[in-house]
Amino acid sequence: MARFYPAFVGDFHGSEGERLAYHALETLGDDYTVFHSYCWLGDGVRTAAQGEADFLVLHPQRGILAIEVKAGGIAYENGAWQQTNRNTGETHVIYPFQQAERSRQRVLAELQKRMQQNVPLVGKAVWFTSVQIPQGKPLPLESPRDIILDADDLRAPKERLERIYAYWRGILHIPERTQSPAEFRQTVQILQPVFRIVETLAAVSAAVEQSTARLTNAQFALLEYLRDQRTAAIHGAAGTGKSLLAVEKARMLAREGQKVLYLCFNEFLLERLRSCRWDANITIHNERTLAEELMTGRELRIETVLREFEEFFQNEYDGTEWAYPNIIVDEAQDFPSALLEQFAMLAELYDGAFYLFYDRGQTILSRRVEGQTLQMAPAWIDAHMDCRLVLYRNCRNTAEIGRTVGSFIERRHKNYLSDVHGKRPCAVFVSQTEALAQAAADFVRRMRSAERLELRDIVILTVSTLVKSVLGSLTELAGIPVSHKPEEGKLWLTTVRRYKGLEAKAVLLVDVCVSQLTNPTCQRLIYVGSSRATAYLETLFLNDVSSEEYPALTAQLGEEVAPTPQGIASWLGMECRANG
Repeated sequence: MARFYPAFVGDFHGSEGERLAYHALETLGDDYTVFHSYCWLGDGVRTAAQGEADFLVLHPQRGILAIEVKAGGIAYENGAWQQTNRNTGETHVIYPFQQAERSRQRVLAELQKRMQQNVPLVGKAVWFTSVQIPQGKPLPLESPRDIILDADDLRAPKERLERIYAYWRGILHIPERTQSPAEFRQTVQILQPVFRIVETLAAVSAAVEQSTARLTNAQFALLEYLRDQRTAAIHGAAGTGKSLLAVEKARMLAREGQKVLYLCFNEFLLERLRSCRWDANITIHNERTLAEELMTGRELRIETVLREFEEFFQNEYDGTEWAYPNIIVDEAQDFPSALLEQFAMLAELYDGAFYLFYDRGQTILSRRVEGQTLQMAPAWIDAHMDCRLVLYRNCRNTAEIGRTVGSFIERRHKNYLSDVHGKRPCAVFVSQTEALAQAAADFVRRMRSAERLELRDIVILTVSTLVKSVLGSLTELAGIPVSHKPEEGKLWLTTVRRYKGLEAKAVLLVDVCVSQLTNPTCQRLIYVGSSRATAYLETLFLNDVSSEEYPALTAQLGEEVAPTPQGIASWLGMECRANG
């Protein structure tokens, strides 16, 4: 995916054309950089006093295009381009090619002034997003068909953009040449000072929060649609807002004066939820605390409470004193099917609602009884829940993090990625376990000093256990005390399994061995752990695979994965960095 500036886009100035073009440009590869709504100031002599390019499209090999976007009806009459507003029917004169040319000249002048050599090609284009312009159609001399995009290019603009780049190379007699990474960074840095963006994790996080609120409000309409549906199973990949919808469904029922049981699995999530303000009609439990409520008078040991409760609930509990007609189950994929079946029967018995929210990709927990693995929720849901809906849009993670998370999602929906862009996740490869602690300390220092994040905004997650984790025995990191639970003034280090259902602005994923990347359980743990990050993700890989072993390993990941750490990072949509 192309890298976008700014990281968060608002209302597109009310322009439907800009919105369509923006989403079309999202389909470009990660070698493209796109500036949206690029404002500039001129000297008032050689260039106009000020102006704005709807888009600047940058490529290290091909150059830069200044693109002006126009929507609505388009005509050329009496020597002028005219645009008709589809809503009002009003027609006015427009100057799209002159606007694009002014932006082109201003960008080129600035690059020529500040770059010593290898100044990139700078061309222009106009995008008419609402109309189709046939090839061969007579057009004014200022507007050759070769530099025009139209509605047909919204589906896949890359080929047309390449043709426009080729046109300008021919017209300007500039051969195709590739900027080095350093030269391309310089180009971006030169253009940034007059660009309206401050890309900090704090800004990205705020954008994510705004986007989450916007998308979840839209998804709440789904619950209104299902208001009269007594049972429903709602599936969604990580970050699609399942827990937010589960909470809202519980509150909808409570506002009607109905009692609701809200069930989750994770202990930390239980604590987080109970710390919030809830309607008195809502009771929050996980399996352990529900056992404590129902199995009064029994000594319950933490090691056996789940097994004992499940046996009690299925074989002894008759439901005559059940207090919750409505049952909402979050993290439903972690519950045994037999338990869900009992909940479903109780909801039906008391004429209540029974809603399940789950992600089969997050099924990383399993329990065994007498050598047999218990059937978990997804299989039971498929067989017994008639109303099953799917959430597609990610409303938790930036698009870049969503790309990484999506690497482990089969048949990822085309609209899964968020509209909010931020920093690319980083894959750090280390060869020695001794280097992992130092790399983790570097991460913490950067998040604290450069990004100015609070400790509560940072979490370190291991895909292993705390006992086996390389960092598990640490009492401090980067001079900060380490805790295995959330504590004020301490850095939280815990497992992916225990952190399910929670999120943080910045996540460091550790104990990921390259040799285990083809293991389905490892993949699910990376998927769950990565999806906890809202603004920034970094993963520490222990490079425990020799160069000779890489081809066989990456071949199992996919035909397009290069047999190198860089190839693995690219497959995951991450930047690659070696560290010891």
